[in-house]
Amino acid sequence: MPPDYESITYWKDRFEGERHFEWLGDGKDTVIPHVRSHLLKLHKNGRRQVGQAAPSEPARLLHVGAGTSSLSERLRELYLDLYGDDVDQGAIVNADFAENLVSRKRSAEDARRATDGPCKGMRWVCVDALKWPELDSILEAEGGTFDLVVDKSTSDAISCGEDICYASTDPSLHPALNEYLSANQEKSLTLSPVEVFAIHLSSLVHPGGLWIALTFSSNRFPFWSSSKESADLSIPRAADYWALDQVITMDAPTGMEGNAHAPVVQHYVYILRRKHT
Repeated sequence: MPPDYESITYWKDRFEGERHFEWLGDGKDTVIPHVRSHLLKLHKNGRRQVGQAAPSEPARLLHVGAGTSSLSERLRELYLDLYGDDVDQGAIVNADFAENLVSRKRSAEDARRATDGPCKGMRWVCVDALKWPELDSILEAEGGTFDLVVDKSTSDAISCGEDICYASTDPSLHPALNEYLSANQEKSLTLSPVEVFAIHLSSLVHPGGLWIALTFSSNRFPFWSSSKESADLSIPRAADYWALDQVITMDAPTGMEGNAHAPVVQHYVYILRRKHT
């Protein structure tokens, strides 16, 4: 049987011994160029200060499902390159739901701050992206909404879970889900875990902000087709909050340099933009 990639137990056990692993590569050639482009556009529009010696307000980035990938370090390097050495690295918030991993990573960043200064460490938070109160807590604890979200195969892992059925309103649910259940008390609501994930993320990102997702699936976010097929237009859908800007198809690294017979595997970079809803 395949591993339970959606299970917190699987990841806690795995991270006890794992110090580094890359899902779909390290993101240097797939994720980072799109993050860089968005940060530069924010600067051009006067939203954030890029290239100053002491930037006052770097763009806020949420790296969800950070795991043991080196992508968090690539993001740090990008911020240092764009904003300068004095950038507040706390603008980068790495999130994962495995407490043992987050504790280890947080300690490393705390040590960096203690040695190099209060702005020299990224943030690490422990949250389950399918539990709305935990994601909602980021808004208050980490200073409000984000300019962009980065997701390297996190949506792939979340997609392994079963559909989620909501039978009644509950304070722990996202407001959009509660609004529907309150207005339709005779109905239940069933959504895929990826759609719940997307609805949750929508409340964490500024209108116009981006969700940059690297995935192995060419159909990871089927929100637009499912929303059009739905007979009940009042059902909350991720497509209400996110517009699909672009899907970039890329050949995955094979690990077999010079082998002309290596099979071609493709990965996909989705650029989703937060609607002004």
